Parts: sequence; structure tokens; C-alpha cells
Amino acid sequence: MPNKQSVNLNNHTPQNTTDTWYRLRLFNYFRVSLALLFITIYINGWFHLLISSKYSYDAMFIATSLIYLIASLFYFAGIKRQKPQLETQVIIHTLVDIFCIILLMHAAGGIRSGLGMLLIISVSMSSLFLKKRLAIAFAAIATLAVITEQVYSQLVYADHSPAFTQAGLLGILIFISALLTIYTEKRLKESEKFAYETSAELESIVQLNEHIIKNMRTGIMVINNNGLILMANNAALELLGHITIDSHTNLKEISAALYSRFLDWNNNEVQNHQPVQQTQGLPDLQPGFSHIQQNTHKESSGPNNHLGKHPGRTLIFLEDATQLTQRFQQVKLASLGRLTASIAHEIRNPLAAINHAGQLLGETSENEADKKLTTIINTQSKRLNGIVENVLQLSRQQRGTPETINLYQWLLQFREEFISTNKLKAYQIQIQITPKDITVLFDSSQLHQVMWNLCSNTINHSNMKASNIMVIIKGEIDSDSRQPYLDIIDNGSGINKETQKHIFDPFFTTSNEGSGLGLYITKEVIESNRAKIHHISPVTGGTCFRIYFHQEQ
Repeated sequence: MPNKQSVNLNNHTPQNTTDTWYRLRLFNYFRVSLALLFITIYINGWFHLLISSKYSYDAMFIATSLIYLIASLFYFAGIKRQKPQLETQVIIHTLVDIFCIILLMHAAGGIRSGLGMLLIISVSMSSLFLKKRLAIAFAAIATLAVITEQVYSQLVYADHSPAFTQAGLLGILIFISALLTIYTEKRLKESEKFAYETSAELESIVQLNEHIIKNMRTGIMVINNNGLILMANNAALELLGHITIDSHTNLKEISAALYSRFLDWNNNEVQNHQPVQQTQGLPDLQPGFSHIQQNTHKESSGPNNHLGKHPGRTLIFLEDATQLTQRFQQVKLASLGRLTASIAHEIRNPLAAINHAGQLLGETSENEADKKLTTIINTQSKRLNGIVENVLQLSRQQRGTPETINLYQWLLQFREEFISTNKLKAYQIQIQITPKDITVLFDSSQLHQVMWNLCSNTINHSNMKASNIMVIIKGEIDSDSRQPYLDIIDNGSGINKETQKHIFDPFFTTSNEGSGLGLYITKEVIESNRAKIHHISPVTGGTCFRIYFHQEQ
């Protein structure tokens, strides 16, 4: 958000603004134009055509006009430099105006020439820049100057007809115009101050709204019905893969799936609450749509008419579906915790009794058929007890505390522990991390649980000798999303397409001895750390589970 210069309303006066100096410069253009007009009248011989008084003076008229022009041109230097201060310049300008206009009026034959009316303009314009007392003082000076010129003419010219009535009326008009200008200028100041205050308040509100939208964790986008992105906050850009947008970026180019969901909603006005899946390890999106502008006319009449019956702009809310899932998970785990407490009491105690009775029966019975049956009882009791343990573990699962982990160093320690426990060789667990300084945010104990489960599945479901098992743990940085990811690849027979659809479902298993909760718990643990897991079928065969880690900016 660009920084804008704040306005100090308490110290603000029109005399200190750039606009005031601009208005003074415009008024000076009027002086120059007026002086040039008088000079043009004199040069073209129009002076005696316009002025028929016998008391006119050509030399005084042209001399005063030239002085007025030179003075006006000289004013531009002070206005440009803004030195001396504005009030001083206006006082000098006004005094020169009164002096020159009185001389021009006298040279043109006196007050009957009508040039004295120019004093009204000069005093009125000066009142816009000066305080009330000074403005009234200049009105009085102009009035006295007019009367003085009339008295002087009466004394100098014996046959001069008096025009004190016109002089008095002109003086009254000067005072009236000055007072009206003072009143108008006061109202202008109040309006200008109010405008500045309102502008500052609106600017503050706009900046506050921009700051809130920019930094809120919910992604916000505004698009038109052609899919052109008009605005997107930081969270939206992050959720879409740290993209950059410009005035020509289209949503269809960024996320075709999200654009398709937008079209469906715009045509049907039905919110689809299914997450929008993204590739390259980006989080699944939970979008929400809302019209913020509806016009009575369509935006276009060409091939975009299929964009729906609500032309205008659309507000899109984007949330990380994983985080929403975590919230639902907390509610689910709370309910599951109450259920499993009951399971522990109602199932485990009878189950222990059945298992104990089966062991006693196997020890006392000499019949081989009975011993086989007791073996089945004991095996299935242990399996059922394992299911109860997994459910209890799931209900006790807490959200991890993310910490920065160096993947390569951490995996070396994990490999030593895993091969020692499962009696494997070091070469059977290969670690390939590029670059070796990749760090991720994950709870270390929960990462240990995840890796142990995934690597153990390779041993438990490989259907091959332990000495032939090979596991490759490969870590890289995704070139598009810049997210670190980890592949756990084995050399087993792989998973068929039908089974792939259900491997993360709870209680789904293809083994007679499995509980069907291993991968489900693994997925829940991973998502509680704001990461994601996907199954990938390698071209070379086997099974690959890819974990995309969340990375703070």
C-alpha cells in the first residue's frame, strides 16, 4: 500500500496551499492581459475613439499601462519562488493595482470613463487572500483614492463638472464587493476544511480496509465475469501458489478448476462445498462466491454471454480446505474421545477375558482341533485389541507443535533407528535429499510416527523377503510452488487403481490382520501439521507416497 502524505488540518490555511499560489498566478495573468489591452488600444489609435473626454492624457495612459505591465511581469518571479510570503505579495499587488487604476482612470478623463470599476475586481480578488481587516482596509483605500482623484480634478480644472455621486456609489460598490468576497471566502474556507477532513477520514478508512484485506488469512479475490482478476490479497496469492498478477491476468490461466467452479456458481447460484483440488502440492481450496456489483446490462454481447445472468464483479473467498478439515477434526476427535472411553470400558475388559480364557483352554486341552480353535481366538482377540488401541490413539491425537527440521540430518537418524529395529541393511533405506539443507516445519515426534508407519507398510505389505525390500526416501523443492516435498518409494507390487481410491479411508484394509487405520491416522497427523499426502504410481512400479510440507513465508 503506498504511503500518502497526511494533511494537518489544524494548521491548514488556504494561504499555505499550492492551489492558493496557483490562483494568485491566474489573477496576475488577468493583470498582464489588462495592461496589454490598454497598450493595444493606444498603439492602434483607439484611445480617442473610446475616450472622448477633453481631460484625457495620452502620455500618462501609455506610461501607466507600461508600468502596470512591467510590474505584473515582475510579480511572476515572486509567485514562482513563493517569496516573500503570500500576504506580503498580495498587499504590494493590491497597492500597485489601486495606484495604476486610479492613474489610468484620471488619464482617461476621470470617473466617468468607467475604468474605476476595475477597482472592484482588484479589491474583491485581494479579499480572497487577505484577512478580513486588511480586505476592508484596502476597500477604504480604494474608495479614498477615487474621491481624492475627483477632488484633485475639481481643483485643477476650473470647468470640471463634479461627479462626487458616482465616486460615492463606486466606493459603496467596492465595499459591498469586498464584504461579499470576505463572506464567500469564509464559506470557501469552511468548505475546504470540511473537504480536507472528509478526505482524510475517507483515506484513513480506505487504508484501514486495504490493510485488513491485505493481511487477513482468508484469501480475497475480485474478478469480473470474464475471469479478469481485479484484486487479490496476499493470502489468495499464497493459496494459489505465490502467483503474481497484473491488469491482464485471468483466473482461467491461474486455476482452471476454480474458474470452472465460478462459472457453475454464476450460472446456477448454488454454492458447491466440495474443495477445489490443486496440483503441485498446493492446498485444496474451499471457495465461496458473492456478487458485489450487478448491472442492468450485460458486460459484453459476444462469446461471453454464457457467463451467466449476473454480469458485474464477483467477490471470491478462498480458504485452505485443510485448515477447515482440521476444525472439523477437532469436533470429530472430541466426540470420538467420548466414544472410545466407552469402548475401552465396554470392549477391552470382555476382550481380555476372552483372550485369557482362550489361553487357558489352549493350555489344558490336548485335542489338536481345540488348540487350533484357541489359536484363532487368541489371534483375533489381539487383532480386535489392536483396533481398539488405534481408535484410542486417534482420539488422543493432538495437533503437533511445528518446529524447523533439517530433513537430511533428521532422516539419517531415523534410518539408523528403523533398520536396527527391523533388522535391515543400511543400503535398503536410501536417502536422496536435494539440496541437503532443505528444512520443513513439522512436529518431530509426529514426523517420526508418519515415517515409521509408511516405511513399516512397505515391510508388512511387500510380500517379499526382507532382504529384497528397498525403500528410497527422496526430497526436493517443487519448481512451481517452491514447496518442499518428500517421496517414500518402495519396490513392491504397487496398489491397484480401485484400491487407491480408498487407501486413506478409515477401517479400509486389504489384509486379514490389518485394522485399516494406519494410513488414515497417518493422513490425519500430516494434515494436522498443515501438510498434505498423495499417493503416486511410479512408472517403474512400486508404491510412492508424497508428502508436501507447509512452508512459512
